[in-house]
Amino acid sequence: MSRYTFFSFCYVDVKNFKVNVVRNSWLLNQSTDTFIDGSIWEKEKSKGPSVIKKLIETGLKKTSVTTVLIGNETAERRWVKYEIVKSFEKGNGILGIHINRIRGKDQVISARGLNPLDRLAFQISKDGKKIRFYELVNRKWVTFADLPEINNKKSNTLFFEDGWFSNEFGKSFRFSDKFGTYCWINDNGHKNFSTWVDNAAKQAGR
Repeated sequence: MSRYTFFSFCYVDVKNFKVNVVRNSWLLNQSTDTFIDGSIWEKEKSKGPSVIKKLIETGLKKTSVTTVLIGNETAERRWVKYEIVKSFEKGNGILGIHINRIRGKDQVISARGLNPLDRLAFQISKDGKKIRFYELVNRKWVTFADLPEINNKKSNTLFFEDGWFSNEFGKSFRFSDKFGTYCWINDNGHKNFSTWVDNAAKQAGR
């Protein structure tokens, strides 16, 4: 079935065409209206954080999966991190894809970038009613300022039972503990991407 997918990425990877390789592969197998991506706010970024946050939240509305395309600088991008945390709050399935081995405009294979899913974390409160978010900054975990905490609301995801994280009150996890990451080239993304998206949606009960 078609999944509405949000692509999160660093804009430099659009300029070098690596993001385009993944998006075009998706379009070969899906209808043209089944993805929205992080470039929705590129023209508005001078208007301030509140405008960007609103655009991201609007862009995520009809999607069921968020795909994070990981290049050299992705893990340091503020709005990529916000897109991931807001996707979690919404209940989207989440997956990461390393795109460094895709030969872009310059035909260069670059070094693997840091995975933002390794550098974001969440903690379920001891009473199970809140989820708090953290990011890794200079080797220290600090509160994620753009969205410090949310209510632990009802969800049909694999990780929830009756609205709360089952048997995990008081525990902390990196996003990568719960959500998978692939390499576009080594894991044959051209062939397997739709399956990855479908599995992420099912994991989230979407």
